[in-house]
Amino acid sequence: MILSHRWLGRHLKEMPAPDVVVQGLEQLGLEVVGQSLYGDIFDTVELVEVVSRTPHPDADHLSLVDVRREGDKVTRIVTGANNGFAGERLWYAPPGTTLPDGRTLDVRDLRGIASPGMLLSPEELGYAAESSGDLWVWAGDEPLGTRFSAVIGGIDTLYEVELTPNIAQYLQSVRKVAEELSAIWDIPLVPVTEAFAYQRASLAVVEAEERCSLYGVVEMRIRPGGVSPLWVQTFLRAVGHRIIHPAVDVTNFVMWDLGEPLHAFDARRVDAPIVVRMARDGERLTLLDGTELELDGEDLVIADQHKVLALAGIMGGKDSGVADDTEEIVLECAHFEAPGIFKSYKKHNLVTDAALHFGKGTDPLAVFQAPVLAASLLRDGRVLHAVGGSTLVGTVPPERLVAYDPARIRALMGTDWDDRAIRAALEKMGYQLVGESAVVPRHRHDVESVYDLAEDVGRYFGLDSIPRKLPVQTAAMAERQPAESLDEVLRDAVAGAGYQEVITRTFTAPELDERFETGLAGAAVAVTNPLREEERIMRRHLLPSVMEVVRYNRSRHDLPIRIFEVGRVFGRDGDQVREERELAVVLSLEPRAGYPPQEEPSVYDLTGLFDYLCERLGWNAERRPFSGSAPPFLHPGRSQALMMDGREAGYVGELRPRIGDLYRVRRLGVLVLRYPSLEIGAVSHPGRPSRFQAVDRDLSLVIPEGVNYQGIRDAIRQLEIPELRHTTPVDRFEGDFGTSLTVRLTFQSDQRTLTDEDVEGAVSRILAVLEPLGVGLRQ
Repeated sequence: MILSHRWLGRHLKEMPAPDVVVQGLEQLGLEVVGQSLYGDIFDTVELVEVVSRTPHPDADHLSLVDVRREGDKVTRIVTGANNGFAGERLWYAPPGTTLPDGRTLDVRDLRGIASPGMLLSPEELGYAAESSGDLWVWAGDEPLGTRFSAVIGGIDTLYEVELTPNIAQYLQSVRKVAEELSAIWDIPLVPVTEAFAYQRASLAVVEAEERCSLYGVVEMRIRPGGVSPLWVQTFLRAVGHRIIHPAVDVTNFVMWDLGEPLHAFDARRVDAPIVVRMARDGERLTLLDGTELELDGEDLVIADQHKVLALAGIMGGKDSGVADDTEEIVLECAHFEAPGIFKSYKKHNLVTDAALHFGKGTDPLAVFQAPVLAASLLRDGRVLHAVGGSTLVGTVPPERLVAYDPARIRALMGTDWDDRAIRAALEKMGYQLVGESAVVPRHRHDVESVYDLAEDVGRYFGLDSIPRKLPVQTAAMAERQPAESLDEVLRDAVAGAGYQEVITRTFTAPELDERFETGLAGAAVAVTNPLREEERIMRRHLLPSVMEVVRYNRSRHDLPIRIFEVGRVFGRDGDQVREERELAVVLSLEPRAGYPPQEEPSVYDLTGLFDYLCERLGWNAERRPFSGSAPPFLHPGRSQALMMDGREAGYVGELRPRIGDLYRVRRLGVLVLRYPSLEIGAVSHPGRPSRFQAVDRDLSLVIPEGVNYQGIRDAIRQLEIPELRHTTPVDRFEGDFGTSLTVRLTFQSDQRTLTDEDVEGAVSRILAVLEPLGVGLRQ
């Protein structure tokens, strides 16, 4: 935001020096990031009088104009302008002058005659004037040599101010900034304009009352061809606005002066009464800048009886805007609800000054002040003929109350300010105190609690006046939630097994999510305003996100993949959104080049990891064949379902090669487990290694059709042989006799060395329990 020093002076009866203003702004929380001057480039532009005008001897379209300057000095300038005759007073820029468009003037040779500098038009100075020719003929009685900077009021100091989000809600106007500076400096304010008395003409109807609580329109007859007062143009130019049309200039001036954006419609193009309503789906509007919008039912519009006139609070329509020949305008003064305007300008990507004001909230009382100021400005420029009919629809929103607790304010600020000082500070900042409540000024949409009151008291006294001391509080160890503790233990366990953790976004694309559908998740949760097209839903599975990490890494270097993620996944059950925890592990199964040769990874690395996690965390989980068919992305002969507490909770296995090819890896093993958010069941601890020799015994078993290793392993586990430490599948062979499965049994005792009799006895028990399954030794 750009603040003008002279503009602030319109509202303050005494104006301190710029360095004091900077200190005051920063005390209020407005960071001044830069200062500049406006009007200094006009210090060399001077008022001159034409002595004579003669044709150029070598050019039909050029003339030689002799002008008298200060001290009766005469200078000849070559010009192509169609005016500038003897006796007329003009603005002259000598060599070395820099114009607003960036050009620096010099002595130029024009068809053999030197021309020092140039005579100026209003446009070349950045202004508008009622001039019948190219050059700006000045009608004032200032003496020759008067600088243009003097007639515009002198050189102005501009402050570039950064507004924090809360301050931007109420300090986007010169008047509001001046009011707060007046409070901290104890300088009287220039009284605000009187309230406009609206009539009861039927000029407007408000259908969307929840989006527009106050809507006023005022008819004004204006003189075509007029311009805004020079001082108004100067203030607008200083803060970066173009000079367009008196009616438009007035709306811009009132917006920055009072914080109330106005809009002027050409009355000829409005079929009254005006209607404030929600747009109909598919309605179209061409804006003033030529942009064509397609509207929907969430957009608030200003319409007449046949068409949409404007996107409310953001920008007007091209078909209802004022023109050079406009003789009557309909001036709109409104108070729109901020959230609706904010959503509309974000949706249509229309960041206008009006949208930034309305989108943060405006002062409803400005609806009564703005028409008076607008009429005064038009009258000052001799543009206004008369004020016609007017209408006000709606009521001023009620005042809000927040709790007033001076003791709490002292505690929050860490000061010893007494109640009288705190009360005086709040009253200076615009609050009314009634008992234990504070009446919030209507323009302070940011104030919600005693914390905001404390901030305003601190701003009044200055944050530098608050003593520096640390707060005193009791220190205590933070407690971690059980679910978070489980996540940490799980991460440590998987990382300890040699896998690297990755962290991905919780958003994904539906097409990636559906690629790894298993039926464990509910419907997808859509993101209302996704930042990117590929992040339109909340992820239902971790695997799609982790696989994108695989793709990213393999597209840059050909290294083995050993990664995992522990995170949250989301699904929808009806109107409820379900959030669960999931573990996803990905392992590349390709041979590893290098010397010495390394063991080739296999899917058994992942099954072993699962078994380890179950033991480590005390989970009642196991691996089983899928009850039906395996998910389509898994290799049917190299995958298993993961069961937890009797329900299917995930899977482990190898991806189909066609899926791996999509991620630049031919063979990939995956483990996905959706685990409950419970406390850890029984964390295991490494036991003391036995000092006695282990004994391995391989059993080559003939197994009938329908019996698999899992069934054999479960039957052996039921015996609960304490010396049996491991059961491992070693080989599978198909022969004329059927299917042979070699299983390695590892026995070891912590008390003694096992004998052949001990091992044979255990093997006999195992063969006996397998006999009912039709499993026997291969002969």
